[in-house]
Amino acid sequence: MIVLENPLLQDDLEDVDEDDTVEDMEITGALKSGKLSEVGAKTISHVNNVAKLKERLESIQKGLPWIESLDVTVDLKIPADELKSIISDNFKQEMLFYKQNQVGVQQSIARLHSMGIATARPEDYFAEMVKSDDHMRKVKEKLVSKQLVMERTEKVSKMRKMKKLGKKVQQEVLKKRADDKKAMLDSVKRVRKGHQPDDDFEINTEPEPSTSQKGGGINRKRKAKDAKYGSGGKKKFARKNTAESYKDVSSFSSRIHSKPKRSAKNDKRMGNKSQRPGKSKRAGMKNKQASRK
Repeated sequence: MIVLENPLLQDDLEDVDEDDTVEDMEITGALKSGKLSEVGAKTISHVNNVAKLKERLESIQKGLPWIESLDVTVDLKIPADELKSIISDNFKQEMLFYKQNQVGVQQSIARLHSMGIATARPEDYFAEMVKSDDHMRKVKEKLVSKQLVMERTEKVSKMRKMKKLGKKVQQEVLKKRADDKKAMLDSVKRVRKGHQPDDDFEINTEPEPSTSQKGGGINRKRKAKDAKYGSGGKKKFARKNTAESYKDVSSFSSRIHSKPKRSAKNDKRMGNKSQRPGKSKRAGMKNKQASRK
């Protein structure tokens, strides 16, 4: 296995010739068919060169004051057993970072206040806007127009829902009316056929006395019509003869039911009225009367 070298030790390895390294690997059999084999691979161990590290640190330090860098070192002093559980838990790691940053911010604010540097914006602070007032006015008008469009859309959708609900309620009312009407007609049919009506639908089949009659007597006109036409019930074949009525001749009267003989006496009884002349004769009679005048 090949181990990458430490970048800090790159200066120590610059003297190694790459061609010599490849030739040595080919001789020892480390390089075969374009691949590196594990046998004979050259390993480089890590070296903790403290002097070199300090030298590199001094080269990158600029010696600026703390106000320019604002770097803070925070030591939370976490126990070793708790640190082991934090390493394997991402949520605990995030909470640790949050606490560390919070402590660092508190220390930095306290240090800035000790140096006389303000960390909050004063009440009379004025900063010129990057965008002009006209541009912000256009932005505000656009936002207001969008809000109005949204409100109008919501209102229209609400009205559509209410309209659908109203139609649904109207259909239910019409359906209920139709069902009630059908139930009433069915009850009337059952009453006409002689069945017992339901409890919730009662019909008084007894004829009520007429209020126009004096003394509460029977209306003679109604009685005569009932005797002539009947008072309800079956009408079909009501006047048709049966075998018993055909044989019954008790109500037959020769004086009433037989035709009288035609004679001069009967003609006088009828009044012996002459027939009306025709149209042409009447016209001729009118012409004669006019010529006479």
